[in-house]
Amino acid sequence: MPDPRVLLAALTLGAIASSAALLSPAAASAPPKSLGRFGDWEAFVEQSGGAKVCYAATLPKQSKNAPKARARAYALVSDRPAEKSFGVVGITAGFALRKDAPAMLDIGGAKFPLYAVGDTAWTRDDNAVTAAMAKGRNATFVAFPAQGEAVADSYGLAGFAEARAAIDKECGAK
Repeated sequence: MPDPRVLLAALTLGAIASSAALLSPAAASAPPKSLGRFGDWEAFVEQSGGAKVCYAATLPKQSKNAPKARARAYALVSDRPAEKSFGVVGITAGFALRKDAPAMLDIGGAKFPLYAVGDTAWTRDDNAVTAAMAKGRNATFVAFPAQGEAVADSYGLAGFAEARAAIDKECGAK
């Protein structure tokens, strides 16, 4: 079985590179540099399209009702200082999300509504979600694939606060 850290780096690099390519087809990405592993999370920095991007990411610990043809799922928090964008939370489901269906992130009983774009769900209040993640132990992401029953992914939050501090320090978040 491949090293999950290498797999995670490849997944997140692909996500960041895809985002950069959408914004600028000529944008090139350098390989990410690990800032360290913190519990369930790993922090990275890279240059994407000439701009510094920092992010922390993790893979789900458990999944329920996942489609058979599912791609890799992961949760990611990113800082993009050139865009003055910090602490953006996105959860890639690994399958196309049902348009207009509710998606939810439950952290210690606090429920946060999400909105879906393609295969990724985004928070409406990144500050509230990252604050809850920093204090929480686990997060459960629930969303509907284009067809089928709701899927639930459980993410560990051990080390999230440290991983977030590492990306914020590297990318100059205040």
